[in-house]
Amino acid sequence: MVGDGSFLVEEFIDSITSQLDRVQDALRIKAVNRPLTYALKDMALELKVFVEMDAQGRVRFRTGGPNEAGASVVHLGFTTITKPMIEENTISLSASRSPGLEEAGLSADERMRLERVGVRNVAQLERLNRSAGVQSVSRFADVPVDRLKRALVMNQPKITAVRPEPPRPAPQPARPPAVKATVPPPKARMPILPISARPLPPQAVQPGPVFNRPVLKLQRGTKLLHLSGSRLIGEDGPPVVRLNDRPLGISEADDDRLVVEMPDDLQGGALEVSLPDGSVASYELSLDDGDGWHGEDVNDAWAPGEEMS
Repeated sequence: MVGDGSFLVEEFIDSITSQLDRVQDALRIKAVNRPLTYALKDMALELKVFVEMDAQGRVRFRTGGPNEAGASVVHLGFTTITKPMIEENTISLSASRSPGLEEAGLSADERMRLERVGVRNVAQLERLNRSAGVQSVSRFADVPVDRLKRALVMNQPKITAVRPEPPRPAPQPARPPAVKATVPPPKARMPILPISARPLPPQAVQPGPVFNRPVLKLQRGTKLLHLSGSRLIGEDGPPVVRLNDRPLGISEADDDRLVVEMPDDLQGGALEVSLPDGSVASYELSLDDGDGWHGEDVNDAWAPGEEMS
């Protein structure tokens, strides 16, 4: 309630329902000793208030002062609803994680116009865009098309960093103490180049495969792969991650990070992450038998053709 005695409609209703929730909780405790009791089924209120609208377009109720005439009579009725009714008529919890319209760079006036057509966050804006198109949304909400497109582009799901969790080194068995022995010095030999270092004749050099996706080098035995980004969880849950079309498990998921479980028989190939907006982030996974990647963060994992080592 502000200084003039007015209050928002939703704040008033939230306060009433919060107190009714506490009544239900008390009944649950009471039912331990008294299985048969009574509960509130319906409640009706009659308010004599002045109905006002503030600068943000929100409806406020104000109680009348002494001898102040002209108040409106507002009837409010409360009844019980079940969990399926709540789930059917409210947004999902996963949709509520989406960034708000303010985070999408929209002004207060633009946010108010979008809220009037049922859009309160970016996920709802994307759903309405897929159903009606950005032109229709712009016309009904009276928000410029370029502002809507910019808000949608700014909040697209993306991966900004990839970091593998290096495998733990296996314990080394205890070695017996070394025994000194007199060994004649080896004879000098000509160095022999390994096969990979020997120069090949020009006709034997073949161009290797060219990938338009970043290359990720992992050590053999890597168990976890950490992905960082934004908006990584959609209404249907976390992204689907596949390695060579084989689904991988996700041990931890949040809006800005994923922890992907790598298989025991880890092999190189195509690693694909299907993001909530339908786009796919692709990487070329290769294995390193040496020290490999020590887990440093790599920014801008989207850069095509960039090798991450």
